[in-house]
Amino acid sequence: MRRLLTVAILAALVSTSAACSQSDESSTSAASPTSSSSRTSSPSPTVDLKANTKAVCDKAAKIVTEDTVKPIGTQIGLMIAARQQKNKAAETQAVNKAKELTDALVKQARELKAEAADPKLQAALDKAADGLALFGSTDHLAKIKALGDMDKLLADIQAASADLDTICAF
Repeated sequence: MRRLLTVAILAALVSTSAACSQSDESSTSAASPTSSSSRTSSPSPTVDLKANTKAVCDKAAKIVTEDTVKPIGTQIGLMIAARQQKNKAAETQAVNKAKELTDALVKQARELKAEAADPKLQAALDKAADGLALFGSTDHLAKIKALGDMDKLLADIQAASADLDTICAF
């Protein structure tokens, strides 16, 4: 998940920042939520933890894909371009769209937590969701003025997903 996240975001950022485009017509599709059945009670003692972990990890891998992360990177690139051009309206629009797209991914990760039987996997999904949420955090986005400023954000997100990467062997 770490490498995919970095590559997808940087690819979108570079292409968007280099073009200095202010149109976001091609990146308006939000991540489609995965259908999931959430449990309302704790798992039974007969739950196969290994099988459950594999199933949940497989679903987690489908949440953060190039198709779901690239539009966020595009919006961050548009935000950077708007800041450099001192276009506050375009900057605000890009920040809001990045937050909307990010919130959709975070929601999916948190919903997936309910399917996990292993408490360590539940905690890892929660931590990874917190890391993903940084992409839509106005505090973090406010610190990004140029492409080079993404290094700290990407490092924070990668650190947050480290436990999930280890458990799921991404």
